[in-house]
Parts: sequence; C-alpha cells; structure tokens
Amino acid sequence: MNLEDRILEIMREVFGIDDVTTEVSQKNCDCWDSLRHLTLASELEEALDIELEPEEIAEMTDFARVVEMVKSKL
Repeated sequence: MNLEDRILEIMREVFGIDDVTTEVSQKNCDCWDSLRHLTLASELEEALDIELEPEEIAEMTDFARVVEMVKSKL
C-alpha cells in the first residue's frame, strides 16, 4: 500500500465514512470537525511514526496538504 492509500485509509477510519477520496477537504466533508482533525493528526503520527507540529496540523485542511505534511516528516 502506498502512502496516499494509507492516508486515505486513516481518513476513512477517523471520519467514519467509506467514500473519502483525494478530493476531501474541510470544506466538502461535514464530519471533518475540530475534534476529528486532531484525531486525524494523532492517528497519522501513530501509524506513520512521525511527529507533527501544531502549525503543521493547522495547515492540514485537505488531502493534498495532509500528504504534503506527512511526506515532509518521512
């Protein structure tokens, strides 16, 4: 499984929806609230063995930016 697929899998688990795609963002996903945002960051850190700074977490507003942040930590 590549990195993007792994991130999508984590997002599906965190948001509790099966149809998360690479187009997902805070603007088009009603369940992407502040609590799930922090849960997403925590799950990414645990699953991928990375550490995200608060500023980086705040910038993760869509799939592309999540991937960008994760890649910068690997």
